[in-house]
Amino acid sequence: MCFAWSTEEIWARTMLRSSAFLFVALLGISWLPAASSRAEIKVIVGPLPTTGDFDLEKKTRRSLSGVACPVVVDGKHICLVAFDEGAEARTIAINETEYEVRKKSIDLGPDDSEMDSEAVAADGAFYYVSGSHADKRDPCEVNEGSHRLVRIAYDPATGLPLRKSNGKLKDVEDGFDITNVLSDDLRGSVGKCLGSNEGGFDIEGMAAYDGRLYFGLRGPTASDETAAGGGTVAYVFEAGTSPSLVAQDNARDPFRIRVASGRAIRDMASVDGGILLLLGPDDDNRDVGWSIALWKVDEEVDRRAPINTIDLGPLELSEAKRAQCDKEVKPEGMAVLTSHAEGSGEVYRLAIFSDGMCDGGPMIVDAILSAD
Repeated sequence: MCFAWSTEEIWARTMLRSSAFLFVALLGISWLPAASSRAEIKVIVGPLPTTGDFDLEKKTRRSLSGVACPVVVDGKHICLVAFDEGAEARTIAINETEYEVRKKSIDLGPDDSEMDSEAVAADGAFYYVSGSHADKRDPCEVNEGSHRLVRIAYDPATGLPLRKSNGKLKDVEDGFDITNVLSDDLRGSVGKCLGSNEGGFDIEGMAAYDGRLYFGLRGPTASDETAAGGGTVAYVFEAGTSPSLVAQDNARDPFRIRVASGRAIRDMASVDGGILLLLGPDDDNRDVGWSIALWKVDEEVDRRAPINTIDLGPLELSEAKRAQCDKEVKPEGMAVLTSHAEGSGEVYRLAIFSDGMCDGGPMIVDAILSAD
């Protein structure tokens, strides 16, 4: 049965459960330690109460794992969200105070398939939804349904997918073989079990940036032999977006992103000058926490060497869990709402969605990058 509350019920329950947490958040006071004097993350408000209904069973409603928000209409960001259960997506409208979910299904098909959608991106014309391309975790079994990347055209005036008169999606491209753009070592990890022992392949993040798609992996990861005391690198690979995804076969070496031990990429979002990375536990599921970093993308960089990012600080949202419907807090979706200069630095206002929370339980945070 679909589990839905009114806005008033959700606010009442949330305030009773987490009044102290929301009090601090609503004041905009940073209760999170900054990673350094030049960066910090502030919780602004959340989890936002939901209006509307996804019309999904409870388990699926708690599995929101990807989001992209390319269009603003009447002060609200129109976004496509995808779930790691089943094979469908929905649209939402969100700003810093309101969160509306829509019932109409965006069928990614085929029926009864398990696409395991983990990443959503958008450019000026299309949404892109990627399956994890991973084997199932427990037990380790092949999931062919996750080996998909779907491109869906949307109306740039509304942010909604284009549909035919019969309601079917109007412009959909499927059938892209992602192994065509993988280096030999990453291609060899496809089909292996997840975790460092096997080194299985697992897409968790994706961003459209400067005419290309960038895919961030939760696995495999590799040791950073250049780091003092040891470290980890997470992989990002890329593909072009035009004229067709399906026809591509231009594999390049992946970028090697330096991350903290036990972490990998859990989502990505493009901004001016680079891509924000949501970093969290790798496929060994270690309790290593979450953080956000800025990667200044440089296509000419030496891809054989680990790449440094700018750490924007830890993301601690464990107290966001509500008494009803939510199961756990696992930040897996990140959308940029706004960005603006502050002095000589930059402030990124983000909506962070969690797998394990009902309807994604969006938290609004500011990731603040100050000048040196």
